[in-house]
Amino acid sequence: MKNLPTTLTRIIRLPALAIASLTVLAACGGGGGSDRPPVQTNPDPVQPSPPPAPEPTLATTFTDLVAATSGNAPGWGAWTAPAGRVPVGGVACTGTITYHQHSLVSIYKEGTRLGLPDNLGRSGCTYELHTHDVMGMVHMEADVAKKFTLAQLFALWGQPLGANGTAGLAGPVRFYLVENEKLTRYTGDPAALELVPHREIVIVSGAAPAVLPKYRWPAGL
Repeated sequence: MKNLPTTLTRIIRLPALAIASLTVLAACGGGGGSDRPPVQTNPDPVQPSPPPAPEPTLATTFTDLVAATSGNAPGWGAWTAPAGRVPVGGVACTGTITYHQHSLVSIYKEGTRLGLPDNLGRSGCTYELHTHDVMGMVHMEADVAKKFTLAQLFALWGQPLGANGTAGLAGPVRFYLVENEKLTRYTGDPAALELVPHREIVIVSGAAPAVLPKYRWPAGL
C-alpha cells in the first residue's frame, strides 16, 4: 500500500468508511427510521348511564275514586273468556259468595292512566277476580276468604306481567303500592304482589305522573 499512489489509496479506503458510517446510522436509528412513539388510538368514550326516572309523589288531598277513574279511556280491547268456564291461574268461577273485597290496579302509560277492560272475568261465568268497568277496581269474590295475587289477575286477563314489559306496554316498568295513605316503590317480583283490600297497585310504563292521586274509596267498598 505504501507504493500505491495517494489517489488510489483514497479510493480503496472509501468503501470501508461508507460501511462504518452505515453501522453508526443503524445504531442511532438512522436509515429512515423514526424515534417517535406509535400513535395511540383512543377507545370510544363510555357513554354515561341515563339518569333514573323521577319518582312520583302522593297527593296531599283526596280525590273521589269513582268520579276520577270511571271515565278513563280503555287501553285494551274487550276481554275474551276462556272456553269451558275452566279455572285460570287458580282463579275459578264463583259459587256461593261469602268473601267480597276490592283492590285497585292503576296502569299508566307516559303519565296517562289507562282504563282496564270492563267485565274482565265476567263472561261465561263470573270469576273470583273480575272488573265491572274501566276504573281498575278488582272485585275479589269467593266462597271463603282467599289470597289473590296480581299474577292471577294477569293470567286470567291473558296479559304478560313483568318489569321488562306489562300488558303490551314497554319496559322498564315500575311498580308502586298505595295503602294507608302512603306511596312506596316495589322492586320485588310483581307476580307475587297480593291484591289486598283497599290497596292500590300502580303500574308505570314510561314517564310517571309527578303526583299520583290519593283516592277516597266509596263507602261500603
